[in-house]
Amino acid sequence: MGSPSCSIEDHLKYGDYVGRISSQFLEKKSFMLGELPESRYEAGVALALQSLGISSQEPVAGPAKDCLQAARRMGRTPNLNCANLAIKLSKINPYRAEIEWYKALCDRSDDQMGYYDSFKQRGASKRDSKVNLNRHKLARFWDNVINLFESNQLPHDFQRHRKWVYASHFYKLLVEPLDIAEYYRTGMHHSKGHYINHGRERRYQIFDRWWKGRNVRDEDNRRSKFASLTQDTCFWAKVEEARDLLDDVRSTRDQRHSALLWEKIDFFASHAKTLVEAKEVSIDVVAKNSSFSLWLMDYNEMKLQMLQFRPQFPSFMNGEIVP
Repeated sequence: MGSPSCSIEDHLKYGDYVGRISSQFLEKKSFMLGELPESRYEAGVALALQSLGISSQEPVAGPAKDCLQAARRMGRTPNLNCANLAIKLSKINPYRAEIEWYKALCDRSDDQMGYYDSFKQRGASKRDSKVNLNRHKLARFWDNVINLFESNQLPHDFQRHRKWVYASHFYKLLVEPLDIAEYYRTGMHHSKGHYINHGRERRYQIFDRWWKGRNVRDEDNRRSKFASLTQDTCFWAKVEEARDLLDDVRSTRDQRHSALLWEKIDFFASHAKTLVEAKEVSIDVVAKNSSFSLWLMDYNEMKLQMLQFRPQFPSFMNGEIVP
């Protein structure tokens, strides 16, 4: 019996053995015709053609050889690209981890503004600048992933690979709130319109489709505490829109227009109430001085004054669900 090291060595040399045998086989068949292959790869191509019943003298031999070479390139490249992406993903994970650390600091801050508003109102500190730089680095990585996928340089079922579906989803949950904060911080909504319809990056829409297309098992997803990240990644954009809607209500005298505005406002309030009660939001949403908390106070006051309805989220207003 051979030693384990010999067995491993034989296994690693298996490809060489196959190549040599193929070359020897073809040499015997082609020697009389003077058609010795120039390399083991050429020998493999010639063997494949012969197995298809195609002689090297036939007119179709050239195109068939080209097809085999193209198939080889296409067969290996997507998998190699996928493997290289996995390596690159591991290298950018520290950028993501730094943003997670930043979020934890913001959520524990004494100003009680939370992650979204802290980034939106950030100063020129080194920490804030580093987080913003990391945001751009992660965006470049994921845009490159999409470019490779859409140009057929990744496996055709790449968007169903669990690793990439969950990695892209977590990226979206963590970073899109920062993109929204930057959009409104720089006043882009004044020139382009609100974020969801006019500013949302295409990569997030693609990742939405990947997430919805995943295989989902029936599970009980009820939460006992707030989510680490808000599950509706456009939540803060909806808060910003709802805030503008309240301003529009104050300025309009058209009752019909006012009714339409209130319909939109109440729809968002209902959506937010559902998310908060299901604990599908992060604690930064319910922070005392967050944009949402301030909007909610404004909303309830206007409801009491103008419509004399009971305020929404009574438990929230009483501080019962504030961490």
